[in-house]
Amino acid sequence: MTTAFGLAMLASINGNPQRFRMTMGGGQPFQVSCSEFLNTRAEENQLLDRLELPENATVLDCGCGLGRHLSQVRQGRPSVHCYGIEICDGMLGYLQQRIAPPATFVESFEELDGLKFDLIMLMGNGLGVLGSEQDATQKLASLVGSLRQGGRILIETSNPFGAGYYSNQFEIDYEQHHDGPFVWGGSDKEWIRRILGELGCTVRIEPSKGPGGCFFAIGTKGNQDGTPAPIATV
Repeated sequence: MTTAFGLAMLASINGNPQRFRMTMGGGQPFQVSCSEFLNTRAEENQLLDRLELPENATVLDCGCGLGRHLSQVRQGRPSVHCYGIEICDGMLGYLQQRIAPPATFVESFEELDGLKFDLIMLMGNGLGVLGSEQDATQKLASLVGSLRQGGRILIETSNPFGAGYYSNQFEIDYEQHHDGPFVWGGSDKEWIRRILGELGCTVRIEPSKGPGGCFFAIGTKGNQDGTPAPIATV
């Protein structure tokens, strides 16, 4: 599918970042600069650079956009097989050009059925792409289920409005193109820690400089000996 967000991003890669209009929960639309989605931040780079990955690791980026996080993972790791999920078909061709092989880009997680990953990323406040609390819980179970023992899921999220999980509808407009309404979600530290813990992950929380009080949750599937991991404590 062709998306307003994807078209705005593709129009921004020539050094002239575009703006799109976002409307949340039926409120007043506001302008968002695509420059926020073109490059990784310093703390993102530091986190991704220090992650240990095995030789020929498989890495999945859900909602990969222009591939900025996959590009950072690939630096110094030429054998990593990069997988990306991006619903805008116009961006898939760009991703194939930007991320050198081995790399695979698809529009849905179902197209990767049966694959096992060493790292799964939901960066850039990426938990939101999973939607409502019920959908996010179910999809996180599928994602963690596709991790190898000792594999990691790396999530950036926040709940600036309170405790637990929140979700809201949003719409995006760019020129004559319109996306939505879609459901976008986020969580506080306790919610994501509990859900990942119930799925057998040890969980570490690290600070992020993303908007809205974002933080990183790093879930590791099982312990080093392959036994189920306990729920992490504060």
